Amino acid sequence: MATKTLQSLERGIDLLFLFSEEKPTLSLEDLSQALKLPESTAYRLAATLCKKGVLARSASGKGYELHASLLRLLAVVRTHIDIGSLALPSLEALARESGETSQLCLLQGNEVVCAEAVCSTNTIRFMPEKGRPVPLHTSALGRAVLAFLPENFLIKYLRRPGLYAVTPYTVTEPRKLRAILAQICAQGWAVSFQQNLLGARGVAVPIFDHQDQVIASLGISGPHPRFSDRRARSLVPSLQAHARSLSRALGASLGNGGVGRMLRRAR
Repeated sequence: MATKTLQSLERGIDLLFLFSEEKPTLSLEDLSQALKLPESTAYRLAATLCKKGVLARSASGKGYELHASLLRLLAVVRTHIDIGSLALPSLEALARESGETSQLCLLQGNEVVCAEAVCSTNTIRFMPEKGRPVPLHTSALGRAVLAFLPENFLIKYLRRPGLYAVTPYTVTEPRKLRAILAQICAQGWAVSFQQNLLGARGVAVPIFDHQDQVIASLGISGPHPRFSDRRARSLVPSLQAHARSLSRALGASLGNGGVGRMLRRAR
């Protein structure tokens, strides 16, 4: 039996979700058209939300915007979100689809750290160690984060004396690495081969938070030749779809930056 709900409350919530970074102020006409309601009904909804302190009239008085009091809910949401648990269903789905190991890595300083993983069921497989740090430049999971970090961070990182090689194939030349990162940023995903582990290939995409800042990466890794370059690239759409879902769950928007490009490509 379907649960009965309050239609007016549903409409009020729908109204709040009309606001975005691209549209921080909406007129009564905007609200009416988007909700497909008469302006009189849209006005009553907006007036009620203003009275309860979650909506406010704009400075010009010609529109509405979200009230700053909503910011107090941000800390509450961030406190209970466990990104590892949030990502687990995606990791399980990606491991089933690929037959390889899927990972979620979190940005920590100049490294990414494995927060959660679902291992391949194949006898020969990669079993990442949770909590193990990996330099940002030495894997697809790290590069998928590094490519979307601010320019000032990237400049400092490329100047670091610790830009060392983990394998004989690790790219450590700053100019070459910058070109690779530029391509990753443009296409929204990273692929690497033997950069962090001999015989290993990885493919990864970035995950963004409510400030549209990259905080993690979602990826798949496997041994060559079973996990070929063609196979890795074929999984990019699935990775992006799951990354889009996770980023949105963390509050990311569809802005004009790297997050916007990545999320739009996954539509």
